[in-house]
Amino acid sequence: MSKDEEEGKDVIRPLAALKGAKPPAPEWFEKAIATPSEEGEVDVAGAKIRFSAWGEVGKRGLLFVHGGRAHRNWWRPFAPYFTDKFRVAALDLSGMGDSDWRPHYSLDVVIDELFAVIEAAKLSKGGRPLVVGHSFGGWVTLAAVERSGEGLSGAVVIDSPLGVPDPDEGYTVIKPKPEDETNPVRTNRVYATIEEPITRFRFLPNQPCEELYLVDHIARNGLTKAPMPGGGAGWTWKFDPNQGRNFPIHFDRDLLIAARCPLAFIYGEDSAFAKGDGFAHLRERVKGRSPFIVMPAVHHHLMMEEPIAFISTLRALLSCWPVRAGA
Repeated sequence: MSKDEEEGKDVIRPLAALKGAKPPAPEWFEKAIATPSEEGEVDVAGAKIRFSAWGEVGKRGLLFVHGGRAHRNWWRPFAPYFTDKFRVAALDLSGMGDSDWRPHYSLDVVIDELFAVIEAAKLSKGGRPLVVGHSFGGWVTLAAVERSGEGLSGAVVIDSPLGVPDPDEGYTVIKPKPEDETNPVRTNRVYATIEEPITRFRFLPNQPCEELYLVDHIARNGLTKAPMPGGGAGWTWKFDPNQGRNFPIHFDRDLLIAARCPLAFIYGEDSAFAKGDGFAHLRERVKGRSPFIVMPAVHHHLMMEEPIAFISTLRALLSCWPVRAGA
């Protein structure tokens, strides 16, 4: 039972009524999915990190970073629509998608993964690349800016929850979970058929989504074959369920005061993360310095609710930002 179910909240499972059948999809989506990509991998601290790339080497680089428990194929419907101006790539962070799992995770290693894929996918051949990160990927993006932002031309954070930092202590986004009896090692459930986990798929945080072909796409690509406990083969989610262990995310200072490259922000008007003191602090800190876009009538996973609006919004932003001298 999920946390929402335990608390009596209505859990939205967008694909439940389809019972595992694939929904019809519009032409723009089918065209994007059919666009060939270059598939690659790079070794980072003993783990193979998988990535996909589109577009011509030598164009300005653009890297998409997915959210928690997600994978690079969240970006596959969108990436081809940026190749007119960019060499585009999307990666699977360690512990997610088709990349290797690790015994322990750290923010420094994840940042190493990001920059390793930038080099392996040849995103720097056109100068300093841009990074776009959603949710957890937005934290990774901000951490990359904090450590090595001079190597980026800009970073776009999409609907990442940010708190109000202490002026002396900074702030902690994720605390490591203790490895004791209160937090036992978890395993992903193995389902007998692929239809069952697809039917059960839901967004975290819980939200609606009517673009069922997109939901079906990310659900199917988030599954892999696995042995059943009683014998035979079944299906399970690709992400490492223990990734939260020993994976602290802490920033020593307010990252919004003096970022090491230009920042831009996109939030969903109905997102839970577009409310509260953290959001108000973010808006106040970046006022007059960073583009700040709030897309109306969408939640946290805004690209899945309004895909064409998302593509148009990000394309418009990247057509005029960041401002480059002599461009």
